[in-house]
Amino acid sequence: MAKRKRTRTARSNNLLLEHLIFQGSNAEQTSIENIRFDHEHLSRQTITADNLNEIKSNRVNWIQVKGLSDTALIGELCEKFNLPTLSIQDILNTRHIGKIEEVNGLVLAVIDMFSYNDENELRREHFSFVLGKNIVISFQESKTNYFDIIERALEQQLGQVRHQQSDYLFNLLLSSVVDRYLETLEILQNSLLDMEDLLMEFKTDRSNIGQEIQRHRHDYLRLKRGIWPIKEQFNQLILWEYPIINKQNQIYFRDTNDHLQQAYMMVEGNRETIASLLDLYLANNDLRMNHIMKQLTVVSTIFIPLTFLVGVWGMNFKFMPELDWRYGYLFAWIAMLIAGVVSYIYFRRKKWY
Repeated sequence: MAKRKRTRTARSNNLLLEHLIFQGSNAEQTSIENIRFDHEHLSRQTITADNLNEIKSNRVNWIQVKGLSDTALIGELCEKFNLPTLSIQDILNTRHIGKIEEVNGLVLAVIDMFSYNDENELRREHFSFVLGKNIVISFQESKTNYFDIIERALEQQLGQVRHQQSDYLFNLLLSSVVDRYLETLEILQNSLLDMEDLLMEFKTDRSNIGQEIQRHRHDYLRLKRGIWPIKEQFNQLILWEYPIINKQNQIYFRDTNDHLQQAYMMVEGNRETIASLLDLYLANNDLRMNHIMKQLTVVSTIFIPLTFLVGVWGMNFKFMPELDWRYGYLFAWIAMLIAGVVSYIYFRRKKWY
């Protein structure tokens, strides 16, 4: 496994900034699209600096911001909905810890999505969601369409989303991220269980398994850092009475919270599995070393009688009758072979070898 590159990234103090700064590595060009809908109509519109004022709240607006590099356009969009500068900077900071808070009558959720790619590497995507009256704004670092299922449901009028208000869509987006947690954690859990089965097979080659355990441990730590803050703060969407969240939709937020609690339980379960894998790996290394030492000891023991015979016949006494035997050399070889074979058979029957 290739050594991980650890880089130090400079962090900016938001309180000292006079302008917005994008703090991330994926500087894709910013694009904004507004999906405006109700139970009868649906329309799409590309948003630019020239038509920001055309956004109307007489229907539900889902404004998708993909790419966070154009800080000026994002700033204008957020200021239109009365989002403070510090909150905008939190949205632009892809390393910001997950949080859920109310600001100026809006609900802001900063959250990370995790997934495994084709190379089985854990990838993180930074998201922010803003909930307002008939407004949901989603911010993401890349152009990947993670919510195509929701868009398809809107277009084909599947489920309740076209008949609900913006808070339902807001929870639906959060639920999609939480469901991705469960998928990712299940992949990690299955990989850990496969490694556990591999460690139980004593004769299996495990030259790289220590590095694999360490890689999964790093993945676990990243997942915990991403999930734990959201799990701690999500309850406030249920317990606190936000005017912008309809009481009849609290049941959907509770369902998302249940999935989030399940995800965190899986995180803690993976922690225990990784700890047991480390113990099992170290114990197996000790057993493997003991097995090797046992084999070397048995081989050495087989040669003890042979060494004794060679030592006896190697003495320089003048009167040794074996020295005058015509077939003494052949007899010595036969005696040593018999002694070695008998010792080997004895150890095999005792199952010491």
